[in-house]
Amino acid sequence: MFNQTLVENDPLIKKLSPHETEIFHIKPANPTRPQYIGSDLHFSCGFEVQSFEWCSSHIDLTFKNEYDKTGSVFLYIPEPGSSGKTLDNLSALTNGEASRVDVVARPAIHNNKTKNFHAGVVVKIRVHCDGSQSIVGGQVKITW
Repeated sequence: MFNQTLVENDPLIKKLSPHETEIFHIKPANPTRPQYIGSDLHFSCGFEVQSFEWCSSHIDLTFKNEYDKTGSVFLYIPEPGSSGKTLDNLSALTNGEASRVDVVARPAIHNNKTKNFHAGVVVKIRVHCDGSQSIVGGQVKITW
C-alpha cells in the first residue's frame, strides 16, 4: 500500500512509470485575487519569481534573471467584478515589448462559505530572461 494525499476527502493519486518523477505544488486558491500559478522556466514551485505585485487593473511580475531562459508563465486573473472593467482586453508587456496573451482556461471557482461562484481566466504568456541579472530581463506586466 502507498500513501495517498487527500483533497476534499478524495485521494489524489498519480501513477508513474519506473524511474519517472513528477513534482506537485498544491496550495489553496483565492478566487478573488490574481495569482501566480507557475511557469515552465523552473520546477521549483515559484522560486523563480523575484516579485509579484497586483492591484485591481494590473499585475507586475519580475522573474529572477540569473540564467538565459525562455518559457511561459501561467497566471489566474479574476473577473474585475463591480469595477465596470472586463477581461476582454487583456494586454501584456514582457521586457517592455508587447506580448501575446493566451487564455488557456476559464475556471468558475465555487466558494463553499458564500455559495458564490467566482469567474476568471488562466492566461499563458511567453517570457524571456536574458541572464544579465538586470531587472529588465524577466519583467511581465499585464493590464486589463
